[in-house]
Amino acid sequence: MKLVVYTALFADPELDLKDVGRFFPFEHTKGDVEYIAFTNRKDLTSDFWDVRVMGKPKRRSWRMQSRFLKWNPLKADLPEHTHSLWMDSQCYFSREPKALVEYFLQGKFHTAIHHHTDLQSAYVEGMVTSYVYNNDVPSIVNRQLEQYYEEGLPYQYDHFETGILIRENNTKANKLSEDIYKELEEHSIRDQIATPYCVWKARKNGDEGIYTIKNSFTGHRGQLPLEKSQVFFTEPKPSEKLKEDLKKR
Repeated sequence: MKLVVYTALFADPELDLKDVGRFFPFEHTKGDVEYIAFTNRKDLTSDFWDVRVMGKPKRRSWRMQSRFLKWNPLKADLPEHTHSLWMDSQCYFSREPKALVEYFLQGKFHTAIHHHTDLQSAYVEGMVTSYVYNNDVPSIVNRQLEQYYEEGLPYQYDHFETGILIRENNTKANKLSEDIYKELEEHSIRDQIATPYCVWKARKNGDEGIYTIKNSFTGHRGQLPLEKSQVFFTEPKPSEKLKEDLKKR
């Protein structure tokens, strides 16, 4: 197995570093695992991660650039790999990463994603996103959910926390990721709305390689009776100043 662990953290250059956060300071031996961290901040450094500072994308906001890297590992200029482990910048793990990949993929799955801590419905996610947390524009989300409803996405279906993605580098895994990113380009930038739809559609078309991890890595105690992960965890967000600008997509 050739594994690459990667993450991204983009922030306004004017924002104080203490409000931006950090790349998790792992202390274990890397072995032959590659650790890549993307950022636009030259002051965001790490003694552990291979930090890659990026120039501003021409066609994407920093918000969308993070999604691009997350859902397009083959286009992210990563080292050659057979498997990848994406983590949002606040996430971390406590076990040897190759063993985690083998454990969750079990030799028969190409993608493993955690079930959502609180929700079981993309439709509820959309409403909460739009009207409670104001993470995207209601008119965009409503059109997207109407389309999903017309196509038959069930009201209750596997729902996902997408902060951690375990993937094999193969055709089916890459297609699923590409399909999710295409939804982000065409609809809401919130991948927790698009992912259940794309997983449902892939499974409907015969893809049996997507595994739902039935425990939670989030910092809060969720509404669903899911056990807390013993291997994946989340640090608190350093500042509310990192909130995404809905005008920039």
